[in-house]
Amino acid sequence: MKFGIDRLVEDAALRRPLSGKRVALLAHPASTTADLTHSMDALAELPDIDLTAAFGPQHGMRGDKQDNMMETG
Repeated sequence: MKFGIDRLVEDAALRRPLSGKRVALLAHPASTTADLTHSMDALAELPDIDLTAAFGPQHGMRGDKQDNMMETG
């Protein structure tokens, strides 16, 4: 079994529908690939993905925010 993020990173054909579109990620600190790379970092490294927004509810994308409404630049 593979997580969707791993399949997306490994298979350019799966990314093709996202080509030319702005992509947003909804994730949390445990959103990682099989090798423990955070999903945001894995997507940001792909040349054919235009990652334009990232949402990390509650404690932030990397778990560095308190349980309140704080925005990260």
